[in-house]
Amino acid sequence: MKGNLKNIKMSTVIVMSLLLSIGLIACAGPAGAAGNPGAPGLPGISGEPGLPGLQGASGAPGDPGLPGLPGVQGVQGKPGLPGLPGLPGLQGAAGDTGPAGPPGPPTYLVADATTAGGSTSIYGAGFKANGQVAVTAIAAKGGLDKFLVGGKSNASGAVSLTVSIAEDWPEGVYTLIAEGEGGGSAAAALKVTAAK
Repeated sequence: MKGNLKNIKMSTVIVMSLLLSIGLIACAGPAGAAGNPGAPGLPGISGEPGLPGLQGASGAPGDPGLPGLPGVQGVQGKPGLPGLPGLPGLQGAAGDTGPAGPPGPPTYLVADATTAGGSTSIYGAGFKANGQVAVTAIAAKGGLDKFLVGGKSNASGAVSLTVSIAEDWPEGVYTLIAEGEGGGSAAAALKVTAAK
């Protein structure tokens, strides 16, 4: 019995509460004007930094800089090797003829007489020392000059030569000319008689 009474009381309270709520809603007036905005709130906590951005494109090259100052002069190097000798120069023009030198010693020539088919000794002096001497018979056989003999003078410039005369050498007197190295010359007579 007591339990039923308790349930009835609870039901009554719930119903009364609902009715009161409906009444309050029905009695509510129109909404008033909006109030003034409230003060701004405090700033929030800073967020974590973002990831780094991608590398930008390379910029255009700048203008060239001004030229630098000249550097200090370096230490002087060692001298180089000497160059090759130059080519010989062209031969110059011939100079004027110089004065004649002093005359050399006189030259002499002697020839022994001989017969055709024999031999003759020829002696000379005044030639260049240790120089060559050549003896020629002028207008000999057939009217032509004929070389007879040659040799070398000694340290005194003297020469002694021996030459054979052909058997068909015509009888007569001939001029011998001895010419020495260096320009000395001398003449002598050679007498040739017929063979017996």
